[in-house]
Amino acid sequence: MNTQSVLLAFLMATIFGLGWIVGKSALEQLPPIQMAALRFGLAAILILPFTGWPKIRLVHLLPLSVFALSAPYSLSNIGLAKLDVSLTILLVQLEAPVLIALSALFLHERPSRTAVVGIVLAVFGVILVAGAPAASGGLVWIVMVIFSIFVWAIGQLWIRKTGITGSVALLGALAALSTPQLALVSLWLEPEGIAGLSNIALRTWAEIFYLGAAMTAMGIGIWYYLLARFEVRYVAPYLLLVPAISIGGGILFLGEEVTAIRWIGAIIITCGVALSTLKVGAKNLPANNLDT
Repeated sequence: MNTQSVLLAFLMATIFGLGWIVGKSALEQLPPIQMAALRFGLAAILILPFTGWPKIRLVHLLPLSVFALSAPYSLSNIGLAKLDVSLTILLVQLEAPVLIALSALFLHERPSRTAVVGIVLAVFGVILVAGAPAASGGLVWIVMVIFSIFVWAIGQLWIRKTGITGSVALLGALAALSTPQLALVSLWLEPEGIAGLSNIALRTWAEIFYLGAAMTAMGIGIWYYLLARFEVRYVAPYLLLVPAISIGGGILFLGEEVTAIRWIGAIIITCGVALSTLKVGAKNLPANNLDT
């Protein structure tokens, strides 16, 4: 990866790290699925006027919107509402190992033996940090977050396989398609959310703006930009920076406490993810548009 791409990757990690803190705060007033609908609706409004609609068939875009945005982010929001930021973000660190494992399975980007060891180590770390919350009744929410990661990873690999250039336009289209999906599901499962919209505090609207403009339009936009140009294993390591920012912010701004076991698990997970993405380099990939 060149210098510009590396700087973009660092910016992306910072935006994502702060986004988990902002999201947790917004969930104090918003139902989880409704928050996702507002987030992606705002992102679509901000992106599409500048990029236009991508030249991709709707038959490809609709399932992508479900796997890449609607399903994983609604599930992870539900988990985040029930769990604290530090645990949620440590669970989310399975993103990189899951991406690498599934890319090996579906895209034939085979990981090294070191990467396999790293994946096993990361999974062990997740089991360690999730043990106590699972035993105290949080297993359902932990499983929900982990399941959201697998759904998200399938969506990212699907996008990665397309090799579409100018992929911010793709993000805008996916956000536009996911918004009515999420709104309908929210009306069904969260009917109280509509009545609560009139009572949302100004701070919460500002948090929604961050989630839509910064975390989605900018953060995920950078992710899609990099994913279309480099192999997963070259982009995924930068996700390692996210938990440090999120856990620190959870302690400073949300008053969360992180136990010694969780710190140990965090170190194990970080080492595992680092090993799983050890090789560093750059490899440009040819585009493969879906509109053919």
